[in-house]
Amino acid sequence: MVLSNIEIRAEIDAKRLLFDPPIPDEPTANQTNRIGSSSVDLLLHDELIVLPPQVSGVIIDPTASRVDVMSLLRSNGQTLSLNLGPFQMGPNQLVIGKTLETVQLPPHIAARIEGKSTLARLGLAVHVTAPTVLAGFKGRLYLEMHNIGPFTIQLGPEMPIAQLILERVGLPPTTSYGGQYQLQE
Repeated sequence: MVLSNIEIRAEIDAKRLLFDPPIPDEPTANQTNRIGSSSVDLLLHDELIVLPPQVSGVIIDPTASRVDVMSLLRSNGQTLSLNLGPFQMGPNQLVIGKTLETVQLPPHIAARIEGKSTLARLGLAVHVTAPTVLAGFKGRLYLEMHNIGPFTIQLGPEMPIAQLILERVGLPPTTSYGGQYQLQE
């Protein structure tokens, strides 16, 4: 069952659902209320990994032993800071971003990260095919952003980039998430 804004705020107030920096109770001067009727808006961190259109000579076998994906991306991409200015994301470009917020889900809540409709209509996919955030996850959420539209899209620090849809787990799992992306920064 998807949580409503009332349930989301109750989980935050009870300190079971954590965001760092915290989600404000009220809209700020430069942003609307970040808790919608059934989602929480997440902001873009100032660091991006910009990937080239093709990396020659690198072949990945995802069925082989565990690949250190983040090291691979960092070594083949260019890390940029949005604090130096906005990034112009061209059509058909793939960029790895992350949320400003660190999220900590309790064992009874799982989530999905989804795009914002205005950005999606411009052609920006924010998670390619990995929207699931498992119960017990703690860390920054990484965004596999792909511009599938015809326009160049400007990305800036702390822009609303995605929304988190929170769902109550029927029975808490026997173990919380403990995969390779737990505690990622």
